Amino acid sequence: MKFRRSIIVPTDEHARRAFRNGATLEEWAEFRRTNIITVSMHVKWWWRRTLRKLR
Repeated sequence: MKFRRSIIVPTDEHARRAFRNGATLEEWAEFRRTNIITVSMHVKWWWRRTLRKLR
């Protein structure tokens, strides 16, 4: 029987917001600085959010 690893949710407000959106802190900082989400960023973030739910 496989056991799932627990997800560690960050305690910092900015890190938690990036985590909820599927972004890394660096990606989230870049988005906040430029206010632009590219297609590749959007797909990566969507995949990370989806992957957590599939596990």
